[in-house]
Formats: sequence, C-alpha cells, structure tokens
Amino acid sequence: MQLSAKQTEAMLAVQSEQYNFILYGGAIRGGKSVWGLSALLVMCQVFPRSRWCVIRENSEKIRTTTIPSFNRIEPSGNLRQSPYEYHHPNGSVILFKSENYAQDKDLDWMKGLEVNGFLFEEINECQEQTLYKAFERAGSWIIPHSERQPKPIILATCNPTFGWVKRVIYDKWKLGTLPDKWLYIPAKITDNPHLPKEYIENLKNMPTYEYMVFVEGNWDLQLKTGGEFYKCFEIDQHVKHAAYNPDLPLHISWDDNVNPYLPVGIFQIQGKRLTMIDEIAGVTPNNTVKAVCGEIIRRYPVHHSGMFVYGDATANKQDTKLEHGYNFYRLVVDYLAQFRPHNRVTASNPSVVMRGNFINTVFEKNFGGIEVVIGENCKHTIGDFVGLKEAADGTKLKEMVTDSKGVRYQKYGHFSDLFDYICCTAFAAEFELYQKGGKQLGISIGRTTSKSGY
Repeated sequence: MQLSAKQTEAMLAVQSEQYNFILYGGAIRGGKSVWGLSALLVMCQVFPRSRWCVIRENSEKIRTTTIPSFNRIEPSGNLRQSPYEYHHPNGSVILFKSENYAQDKDLDWMKGLEVNGFLFEEINECQEQTLYKAFERAGSWIIPHSERQPKPIILATCNPTFGWVKRVIYDKWKLGTLPDKWLYIPAKITDNPHLPKEYIENLKNMPTYEYMVFVEGNWDLQLKTGGEFYKCFEIDQHVKHAAYNPDLPLHISWDDNVNPYLPVGIFQIQGKRLTMIDEIAGVTPNNTVKAVCGEIIRRYPVHHSGMFVYGDATANKQDTKLEHGYNFYRLVVDYLAQFRPHNRVTASNPSVVMRGNFINTVFEKNFGGIEVVIGENCKHTIGDFVGLKEAADGTKLKEMVTDSKGVRYQKYGHFSDLFDYICCTAFAAEFELYQKGGKQLGISIGRTTSKSGY
C-alpha cells in the first residue's frame, strides 16, 4: 500500500531513531492505523526476531477494527487467532493485546512482557498509566545472537480528546514543551488521498461540533462542562460558513496584546447581523501592528467599501514605546489608510460583567434583533467562546500558561475580548437598552446600524 505524504513523514520519523514516543493523528480517516501498523511491519523486517505489541482498549475493537486494517496492508507472514499474533517470515512477532483496564487495573498482563516497542491504537481510549507501563517494558526484549538491537519506541494514534492525552501531549506540543524525544504529528482527513470525494462530502452532514473536532482535528473545542463565561454560545447554532461581501464595509476589532499573538477580528454587518468572516493572530515576530495590518491588506487588497476600527480602549493612550504623539489606533489608521478607516474605539471599555450578560442574551435570544454568526474558519475565536471560564466575581477567569521560552500569557480571552468591543459599540443603542433593563427610556442613546452596513 502506498503511503501518503503525511504518513511518509511519520514513517521517516520512526526510521530516524531520534524519538522514543511518536503520536500521529488528530482527525478521523487521516490514515493513522495504516501508518502505525505499517511501521511495525517495517520494524519486523529490519530487525529479524524482534517483538512488538499493539494495544487497544478491548479485544472487540482489535477484532473489528485493528485486524481488518492490518489485513488490508497484506502482510507477508502468518496471522494467528485466539489470541491474535502475527509471525513474520524472519521470526519477528507482533502481539495484539487488549488493555482490559476495567478488569485489570494493575495491568498484570504487562508484567514480564518482553518486547522492543508498542503501538497504541487510539491511545485516547487507554489509560495514562498504561503508557508509562509501556515505557517500562519497551526494549526489554533482547534479540538473541544479534548485534543490532532496535531502540525502544512507542507509537500511538489518536482522535482529539479532552482527557490525559491532551494534557500530557497535545497541550505541551502546542506550548513547545514536549520532552525532547517525543513527537506529535497532526494529521487531518485531507492528508489521506485515498478517500472518495463522496465520503468526504457526506461528512458535512455531521453536527458542526463533531465535524470540527473529528474531521478537522480541532483539539481545542470541547463540549460544555459548566462554568463557561459565554454560557449561551452554541457551536451548532452560531458557527456557520461566512463569506466575505465586497459590497459591505470591513469592521475590524483589536485586542491590545502581543502574547501569544496580536489578534484582530474581521467582521461585516448587514442590518443587525454581525458576521465574523476572518481572524488574524500575529505571532512573533509578526505580532506588531504593522505586520498584522500588512496581513489585512494582503487578504483584502481590492476592498473599496470602507472600514471601521474597534478595539480595546486602554490602547488609546499614547504609548511611550512609539513615536511621540502616536498610539495603537493611530498606527492602525495610518497603516490601513487605503481603506479609509474610521476610528470607532470608545473612550473606555464597558464593564466585563455587563457586556458578558448582554452578549449572552444576544446569543440566547437575539436581544434587540441582533444575530451573530462566527465563521467556521475563526478557530481562535470559537476556542475562546468555548474554553473561557467565568471567575467567582462574574468576570472572565484569566487562566495563565507558560510556553517553552518562559513567556507567560492568558490561555483564552483575547479574541472574545475584541468581539465584546465591536458588539457593544456597533450595537450601542441595543447595549444601552439592555442596561436599562430592556425598556426604552426617552431618546435612544448610541449608534444604530443601517442595512448598508454603516
């Protein structure tokens, strides 16, 4: 069977002998199983009389999923059943074992097991302690009368998960803090060229959340677990395909921040529909106003329908790091002069609690007739809406993380903050009405939005 480019990349990583743990995957149908099983067959061939072990959650999944995948590779040796064992012509062996943790929490079956390495099929279904037990047993088999011994290695495949695999592997990979000899290789369904187009198209019938997690391989989305700040945001309701309309103005909103990125959200407004069509996260060294504005110009080079600027009011102050007389938004307006931008940044930011309640009410019942659409391409923003928790005082919980360079930053909240700013400013009349308890008192205060988008 011919390997895809991504599978080949992962196979070369195995053959390099630079790693003692490799996790490959992140989405359904990305070719994970074929890679892992093919890698073991290669190791069998290269190291005669070597011994390897495939671990799956239970024996039924081995029988119905792993073994059919193994047979499709058409191995040249003999596959025995009860229990499943593969015997290669040169004396190498692959054992297929169920973790069986519910009946064997001490993992007694692994005690005394002598193998050169392991493959965890869907490691997200197994226990963290099983991985560490595998590190204990990998390399324990010494090939008799052989000068060349394989280095101990553990291979694994997975789907996105919010259990220990995310904490121990994915989150550290994202922060750049994985152990030196550990490797994570993300794979998506698009990395598998052998799938029929009809199958890929049919997957779009899945609920939005499941599609983004299991097809697109987005680890940062999770189902609600309680305590969310944006408690009324629903992926299946508010996340949709969002197309750029060249006849409407661009509304851009900023959060004055540089780590882990300088964020800007790009919106369009028609009537009372606020649509987020794009997001830009300027990571170092491109976490500067000039660089992010340059990216906006690159993405919308022929936009001629105007632009409005929103954002964090605290960035309105003169910045001592900049040229005298300049602040953040003066730079934004100057760099984006070709769009004829109008600055709508307010003098101060609205209360976190009040704006949160307002936006939750908009999400829940379209308060004031406002409808929100978040483009399915806006991954950071969706992650913020789902992952940001509420603090005890009703504000946003500032969960901090530290990357491999020792830089400490807030994990969630930067893109959701800039969403707050545009929503409360572009729909200032509705926000004012909400603060009055939903009852109009006298003349409306604030700006309304016309059907033209202005």
